[in-house]
Amino acid sequence: MKKILLLLATTLISTAHIHAQKLTVHTIGDSTMADYVENTTRTRGWGEMLQEFFTSDVRIINYARGGRSSRSFTEEGLWDKVKSNLNPGDYVFIQFAHNDEKEQGKDGADGRGTAPWTTYKTFLEQYVDETEALGANPVFITPIVRRYFTKAGTISPKGCHDIGIAPDDSTLNYVRVMKHVACEKQVPLVDMTTLTKNFAEQLGEETTIKCIYVPTDGTHTQATGAACYAALVAQELKQQGILSDYIREDAPLILNPTSLDFQTIYIGDKATLCFDLTGLKLTPSSGILRLEAPQGMTLSDAPQSSPKTVIELPYSNGRLWNQCFYLHFSPKHTEKVSTVIPITYGSNKRFLPVTAISKKISHQSPVIRECPDIAVKSLIQTEKGITIETGKWPADIDEDGKRYAEVIIQSNEKSLIIRRISFTLEGEISYRLAYAHGKDFYPRTDLAEQPHAPKAPGKQIFPVNVTLKPHERLHIRLFPWSTRQSKELYFRIKDCRFEGMEIE
Repeated sequence: MKKILLLLATTLISTAHIHAQKLTVHTIGDSTMADYVENTTRTRGWGEMLQEFFTSDVRIINYARGGRSSRSFTEEGLWDKVKSNLNPGDYVFIQFAHNDEKEQGKDGADGRGTAPWTTYKTFLEQYVDETEALGANPVFITPIVRRYFTKAGTISPKGCHDIGIAPDDSTLNYVRVMKHVACEKQVPLVDMTTLTKNFAEQLGEETTIKCIYVPTDGTHTQATGAACYAALVAQELKQQGILSDYIREDAPLILNPTSLDFQTIYIGDKATLCFDLTGLKLTPSSGILRLEAPQGMTLSDAPQSSPKTVIELPYSNGRLWNQCFYLHFSPKHTEKVSTVIPITYGSNKRFLPVTAISKKISHQSPVIRECPDIAVKSLIQTEKGITIETGKWPADIDEDGKRYAEVIIQSNEKSLIIRRISFTLEGEISYRLAYAHGKDFYPRTDLAEQPHAPKAPGKQIFPVNVTLKPHERLHIRLFPWSTRQSKELYFRIKDCRFEGMEIE
């Protein structure tokens, strides 16, 4: 009898523990879905906005990364990290195609391009089979459209990921392949290609360029575009009965991120955090939106504008699109900060949580050092400079995770605070700069993005706030790409150095 009671008690405790756990949605895909550091770029992925359309009972973990295809996401080990975190009952949202198209329907040498009816199909099937084997639920989400308008005002077939006909007369339509696999495997599918095509065409080319996509980029979305597209996903999921009890499809105010953390900041330092605010369906439809800075902090609505304690912005038609704010903090004494930014419109109020830990440094020594030698992967160093290993740069608009230049900074006997990294860049390349503590470069933090190649050499300066414990290493990687095909493209990274202080 005691054994039966003990078994019953154990079962009840286990069941209560399961119910106490949040339902988790894992999102995998490319740059159109990925998270971004708000103050480095205007680009936002729809995956980083998705949490706003779910209740607090659901946790969104966004694994999407720029430059990844269905193939490279697995071959780089990112899919293994997702699987290690999957629990029975979880969901996996799967969106790939943008980078699978890189080689015009062929398997690319860089590990990204995939043939749609063979390699792409095989990897989609793998994601389904391995997700289900772990007791989780796969959901296909077809890729958002590229902003490729025809003269008739419609999105072109190429913008819808139909890149033509192969020599064997098979269609190179990645959306059709995903739908085919969904049918074969009986996997739910959200047709985001059609949804975003209709959305963009209804807005029209001019508004879509100005408000939805990055103006000089036909693939990536700004904050408003990412929020609108995340809303489309939520609406379609609810219509299909997928996670419908947890969806807030008519969320009026979208914040990104949903909390701000200055982490550790030292007395006398100045730190700034950026956040997006997008009003989709504000009520009343016209009014004033008001933000109040927490005590001891200030706000601004542009990087160079004068900080204020209160910002008020008029809005109309229930919309406030592509609005970015900056929160500034310079602590005066040691404290653990836990506060909020009140945001009000009409009779509605929302609070954006803000946290920080301010510390005092007892002993410090300024440090200015040259960075160690630069190592390269899938690149080669020549007399002309650094160039791509294959000898030909593809016309690209995103990073390749296997192609980078790297420096490794290591602290000595004392802790090291890195304040600034700088270098002079020569060569017409675009790039993304990021750092991570682990040698597997995960998780990583993006420092900057340069989507348009500079025409002349220039010194690049990046504020950083990273503390290394004694003998700890920091990996810094520059992921280069070119927006034009070229066999004669070289770049140099010169005068690379970091500044900071050693502390006790």
